[in-house]
Amino acid sequence: MGAVIRQATLDAVTAAARAAYPEECCGLLIGAKEGDRWRIDEAVAAANVAPRPRHDRFEIDPALHLRLQRELRGTAQAVIGHYHSHPNGRAAPSRADLAQAEDPSLLWLIAAVAGDAVKVAAFCLASDNFVEIDLKVEVGKP
Repeated sequence: MGAVIRQATLDAVTAAARAAYPEECCGLLIGAKEGDRWRIDEAVAAANVAPRPRHDRFEIDPALHLRLQRELRGTAQAVIGHYHSHPNGRAAPSRADLAQAEDPSLLWLIAAVAGDAVKVAAFCLASDNFVEIDLKVEVGKP
């Protein structure tokens, strides 16, 4: 099980994480699931509509999610997951993330921001916990 992400898409996620610091950023991942591998083609930034303070929580604007689902209907792509950041945290799911997780078909990208460094890791929900999956960066793809 794993995921492939375009370098430009990964760069967009890390830029969003830096820009939102010290709050959490969030967004949706567009791509496809092929067997046991996710292909992440695009990251669409979303407003974090969680109540303040947002340094340890996120909530993706549901209007964006619905709009993207409508736009992607009938195409080979779909909303396959979401990303969010952990300011001054780890690139690993928190207790709050686990409490929000419901759909095992969705991919989770978590970007940990510490100073200028951003570490990104991928996870999926298996049973009642997250499992880290291999995240491969595809360099040179548009």
